[in-house]
Amino acid sequence: MIRLVFLLFITTVISSSVYRPIVLMHGIIASAHDMDELAGWLRTSFPGIYVTSIEIGNGVEDSFLWPLEKQVEHFCRHVLADEHLRQGFNLLGYSQGSIIARGALERCSLPVHNLITLSGVHQGVFGVPYLIMLPAQFRELITKYAYEKPVQNTISAANYWRDPDRLKKYTSECHFLPDINNEHEVRNETYRANMLKLNAFVMTYSDIDEIVAPRHSGVFMGYAPNSLHVETWNNSRQFTEDLIGLRTLFEQGKLYTFTSHVKHQDVPHKPNKDFLMKNIFPFFNNTLS
Repeated sequence: MIRLVFLLFITTVISSSVYRPIVLMHGIIASAHDMDELAGWLRTSFPGIYVTSIEIGNGVEDSFLWPLEKQVEHFCRHVLADEHLRQGFNLLGYSQGSIIARGALERCSLPVHNLITLSGVHQGVFGVPYLIMLPAQFRELITKYAYEKPVQNTISAANYWRDPDRLKKYTSECHFLPDINNEHEVRNETYRANMLKLNAFVMTYSDIDEIVAPRHSGVFMGYAPNSLHVETWNNSRQFTEDLIGLRTLFEQGKLYTFTSHVKHQDVPHKPNKDFLMKNIFPFFNNTLS
């Protein structure tokens, strides 16, 4: 009898637990539907889970024609209005969506449990590969005039264009990435405090990514000053000065990195399914109660 009561109690506890909701943020030149396949796998793996994919404006066009300041504001407004997310959620951003997700966490103090980014652009991009994704008329604007105000106010990719030969210009004139990376002389301690509230910060990159340059930007490594050599964490100001808390998260065992082996556009799709199921899905296996 006692055993039966105990089993009934355990069953009740399990059935009353609710998987922590998931918010997905798509990349550039894409829409919320680009994350549908991933959302479907999540719903199958975690029955009853609430998954929402945020659409930026009208999707494809606005994902690169809205500056990231506006995209983050839009993202925060939608998340904060969703009653399903008020007790906390896990957040996943892909490609450009990685810094929209992280920027929203830092700026809007969102109740994020685990932050997961797939093939992100945390240390910016520089070079022709990334521009292939953009319409031809915008490529020259970025390569020649990335840090001019009209371009910064018009093309999202300019907001994380990190030219290793013009880092001072990048820091002073780039409107978004230097801010959320806390690279300005006066740092925003709220950004760092919000990052340190995370249970886990998970980053991935693909070793055959043909779009993001450098590929290691996905795990917060960028080009060294005046060089096209990738700067390791131990040589990076971002890590050594703990600008947004990366070093602290690492020391606390809350920073995770993984390497995938697919093309950039395949990261949230079937060619990468096994990798995601094995390495990323465990970070969604948590409940609100």
